Amino acid sequence: MANRVADTTRHRHRVLTRGLTRGFTIVELMVALAVAAILMGFAVPAFNDFVRQRTAAARINDFVLAVTYARSEAARRGETVSIVALGGDDANEWGEGYNVVVDSDGSILRGFQALGADSDFTMDAVGAGWHDVYQLRFTPRGLLTPQPAAAGQIRLCHAEEDPGRIINITVLGRPDVEELTCNP
Repeated sequence: MANRVADTTRHRHRVLTRGLTRGFTIVELMVALAVAAILMGFAVPAFNDFVRQRTAAARINDFVLAVTYARSEAARRGETVSIVALGGDDANEWGEGYNVVVDSDGSILRGFQALGADSDFTMDAVGAGWHDVYQLRFTPRGLLTPQPAAAGQIRLCHAEEDPGRIINITVLGRPDVEELTCNP
């Protein structure tokens, strides 16, 4: 009988201590949440910068694709093909979207979306004779027409962040991409 009482006491002790050792206390949970909040405070701005840079790279790659596509379609079709900007803003003429168009009949071969109303990016043509350029025309030989006096640039910049991107378009119509400091 004494053995049975001792076993019952040990069993109760195990049940009581088992309940106390499982799980987390409220203090431990609050500390873990505070550490997580601090880490998120560092991670979110870095993630926003990452998304902004990927967006810039995607937009520039779309424009390079449009130039390459227009040149190849002009050569394939044996007629002039253009990239036409849809924007009316002199500081963002290419940012409102653009289409690759066959000049002879005006048919749209491919459309490219605008940067978006909520976007802080702008795409602007710059360079000697390139300011306010709303159309790039390519001959069946893949050359820009009318032949510009100098190479031009399409600049993609964010309103507050660097680096931006710049597409250098040679007088032959070949695109080349570089990083750019937009906000010195």
